[in-house]
Amino acid sequence: MGKILHPMRNSFLSLLIIFLIVLLAGCGQQNDIFRYHHIPNGRWSSDQTLVFIFDSISDKGDAYRVDIELSFSDFYPYRNLYLTVGRNLNDSVMHIDTLQFALAEANGKWLGSSAGRLHQITLPYLQHVRFDSGKTVRFTIQQAMTDNPLKGIEKVGIRISGE
Repeated sequence: MGKILHPMRNSFLSLLIIFLIVLLAGCGQQNDIFRYHHIPNGRWSSDQTLVFIFDSISDKGDAYRVDIELSFSDFYPYRNLYLTVGRNLNDSVMHIDTLQFALAEANGKWLGSSAGRLHQITLPYLQHVRFDSGKTVRFTIQQAMTDNPLKGIEKVGIRISGE
């Protein structure tokens, strides 16, 4: 008769194999760089400019993506969000973009992930970005909605990650 392995041993071996696969899959990936601003009392004034400064981005010539991270509550009254985003990536000139992002589907279901009354969404901003060596990179973000203050926005951030 064949040898029968103990069920506990099979579970341990399965977990070990899964752990090794996850560990090896993560090798070689670059670390994400995050900067966040908390919006006091979930009320974002239109004259409140959020400034994000990055001075430790690798200069290996790698391409990066830049995403806007947003946390908001059920008190946010709209399906979309307009933002004015400034950036100076490889020169001293601040480039300004006015962007519209969808936060909910047409039926009102929030996009992204949710935990209770809080929601988190990643908003794609820039792709295939290369940064100059030793240069400080600056982003600014303002809300561009008609409400002042805009209610329900809890946290705004910038994430830079390797492609």
